[in-house]
Amino acid sequence: MMLPENMKIVEAIKPQTTAGARSGDWVSLKGYRKCAIIVQVARGADATALAITVDKAKAVAGTDNSDGITMTHFWSNSDCVASDTLIKGTAAATIADDTTQSKDHIHVIDIDAVDLGEGYDCIQVEVGQSAAATLVSAVYVLYGARFAQATPPTAITD
Repeated sequence: MMLPENMKIVEAIKPQTTAGARSGDWVSLKGYRKCAIIVQVARGADATALAITVDKAKAVAGTDNSDGITMTHFWSNSDCVASDTLIKGTAAATIADDTTQSKDHIHVIDIDAVDLGEGYDCIQVEVGQSAAATLVSAVYVLYGARFAQATPPTAITD
């Protein structure tokens, strides 16, 4: 099994500081059953906790955007240098990232297209403002293609 033939990997937020809030690109789950959102955070200094949220919409243009859906399934590692263990979180509309200096964090949020509700098939990850010394990036890994194809369907258009 080859990863690119079975999953679609899409950049959500390119690596950048959190001196300002960051919104990921919208992706469509029309061709997929699920999406894992992987958010990486590198803390260069103690700073305000990052708020990580996921929004849903009816089109990749953000049509009928609904802010802050409940993330039922997510896992976090608040110190990737010391451990590779992901700890399951409790369902919430926001993940509050740890504020500790010099810690690298990773969060994996699993979204099931069925849970988005009637008419909604697009999602967007958002990361709140923290500090210029904090770096963040995110990718979408769409999987469970609804229709088998040698090249998985696009997720950035409706």
